[in-house]
Amino acid sequence: MPLALVTGTPPHIGPAAATLGRAGFDVVAWQTTADAGAGPTGPFDCYLQLPCGPENFDGRGRIAAPDLVCRIDGLAAVAGYLRADASVILGVEDGDPSAPLAASDLLAAVALALLEDLGRPAARIAVLPVADLCRPWAQARLDDVQWEMPTPPLVSAP
Repeated sequence: MPLALVTGTPPHIGPAAATLGRAGFDVVAWQTTADAGAGPTGPFDCYLQLPCGPENFDGRGRIAAPDLVCRIDGLAAVAGYLRADASVILGVEDGDPSAPLAASDLLAAVALALLEDLGRPAARIAVLPVADLCRPWAQARLDDVQWEMPTPPLVSAP
């Protein structure tokens, strides 16, 4: 059975872990707080990262700088526990409907660059609203996710 890691803070960590469990993963949940204890063990086939704290957007639909740093630090901390071709799902809170795409694109781009730097260039990334990840199973559809994948290197024929 594929193994998934879910990190974040309550109250969404339980419902999000349940969504992955219903999708066929054996799930390890790790609460990212100061008293969280020892880190996870892997290797993991999937990583779902929920927002670090309650203040994720700056009021204009953009990820606040402290949260972005927390998100990237969290991804860097668990990257060594991920399989080379792991699926990474980054959950974002709904912000201002006029600009949430920019925040999602920024988070995905930085995460892709970080994973490539850390030796995980085959990892694929999706950014989804937390509300979609924590819906009742009848509404949650992880198989319809739009994945961001690194561009493969060009190979020239001899």
